[in-house]
Amino acid sequence: MHQLIYFSRNTMSGDMLKGLKEILSVSQRNNQRDGVTGSLIFDKVWFLQILEGDIEAIQATYKRIEQDPRHCEATVITLRPLIQRQFPDWGMGGLLRSPDVQEIFLSHGIGGEMDPRKLHAATVGDLALDLKAFEQRKRSDTRKAS
Repeated sequence: MHQLIYFSRNTMSGDMLKGLKEILSVSQRNNQRDGVTGSLIFDKVWFLQILEGDIEAIQATYKRIEQDPRHCEATVITLRPLIQRQFPDWGMGGLLRSPDVQEIFLSHGIGGEMDPRKLHAATVGDLALDLKAFEQRKRSDTRKAS
């Protein structure tokens, strides 16, 4: 089991939300097939992504991402062994930076524009876990209110 964390610059034009939904849909399908889990954070300029799984599977996934015209400047922050998955139930969770989660970004020292070239792998991992917890609380609250 390994974890790869990378960032890339968004090159999508037009409807960003539609483009992100397409990326997530294809990623979830491919990742389920390949046994890859992880998290994608998007802030309109940058993608931050965590991929977890068999090393060959995550390297093949990353190679596909490098070839995807919706990304450029793909850069690996870390590739490391992992004892257990941090996102075992996420074929690929997608988290859009929005005013709802701005406090979470600020708590990790990310205010204003995000520059992933200045982020450490631990910061990206912790940010993704906190965003995942926020998303799970929000879904739980929505179910309770129904």
